[in-house]
Amino acid sequence: MTKLSHSFSAIKMYENCPKRYYHQRVLKEVKDQGGEATIWGERVHKFLEDRLAKATELPQEVARYDPLCQSIVKLAIGGELLVEQQLTLNVALEPTSWFSKDAWMRSIVDVLVIRGDEAIMFDWKTGKRRPDFSQLELFALQVFKHYPEVKRVRTAFVWLKDLSMDHETYTRDNEPELWARLMNKVVRIEKSLETDNWPAKPSGLCNWCPCKNFCEYS
Repeated sequence: MTKLSHSFSAIKMYENCPKRYYHQRVLKEVKDQGGEATIWGERVHKFLEDRLAKATELPQEVARYDPLCQSIVKLAIGGELLVEQQLTLNVALEPTSWFSKDAWMRSIVDVLVIRGDEAIMFDWKTGKRRPDFSQLELFALQVFKHYPEVKRVRTAFVWLKDLSMDHETYTRDNEPELWARLMNKVVRIEKSLETDNWPAKPSGLCNWCPCKNFCEYS
């Protein structure tokens, strides 16, 4: 039987359209090539990663983000600054490696600062301001599992177009509720796999779907 691994983006794909998830994640017969916005977002992420991890000077096109990077570096003084941190859990919710055969839930955190019993996390966003806090919830759960000493996780989406933020803070008291919400989503995906039921969900996203050449709803 097919074994599924999960991530925020994969769960979101299923919620947007189970049929696309099936063709892209289960059969792996299509691939999302991404457009100009995706390419630009990847470039910006790489620039910011190198600035924080290697102190590489930002190119002129993104130089206005340097004060933000400086503030993060200062925030990490006395703690540990991690960039593009890969966090992976197995089905028993135990930390494992990214490419391990038992990898079940994968996340990449853009910026993670560990300071004693507190973690501070930032997720870069180059698109329109549409916060989906379920992503931050998942990342917080990953941090709690990988860093047992952490009792509180402060999170933020950083909307780079206008340098605005959306914040949320999670504590270990929130874990049961957050896990229940996440597992409800995972169970729906696993149920589709069990019953081989992957209904299409037509929406405004169809024009950009890699399945549009053969999907009857595109």
